[in-house]
Amino acid sequence: MQGQPQDLRGLKAVVGIMGVLIIIGTTVVVGTVIHRLYARFAAPSIPAAPLAAPMAPVAGNAVMPAAPAAVAAELAPGEHIAGIAAAGPDVAVWVSGPKGERVLLLDPANGTVRVGLQTAP
Repeated sequence: MQGQPQDLRGLKAVVGIMGVLIIIGTTVVVGTVIHRLYARFAAPSIPAAPLAAPMAPVAGNAVMPAAPAAVAAELAPGEHIAGIAAAGPDVAVWVSGPKGERVLLLDPANGTVRVGLQTAP
C-alpha cells in the first residue's frame, strides 16, 4: 500500500470527538422532549395578584365608603343557576328552568341586574 499515510491518529481523534458529540446531542434532544411532555400537563402558574395598599386609619368624623350592595336576582320557582362566567365588567349568570333559559348580566359595581338573553322552552 503505497501512497497511503500510516499515521491516522488525527482521523481517529476526529471520529472519536464526533461520536461523543453525537451522543451528547442525542441526550439533549431526548431530555428536551421528555421535559416538554411533562411540562405540558403541569398546572399553569397563576401570577400573584398585587396587594392593595393599606387604608389609612379613619380619624374624627370621616365616613368610610360603603361596600357595594349585594346583588339580588329573583329566580322563578323551578329555576336554577346552570352556570356563571365573567363578561367584561359584568358577571353573566345562566339561569335554566321550565319556562326556558335566560342569561342575566349582573353589574357588581352598582348592583344592577339586566336580562342579556332569554329563550322560550
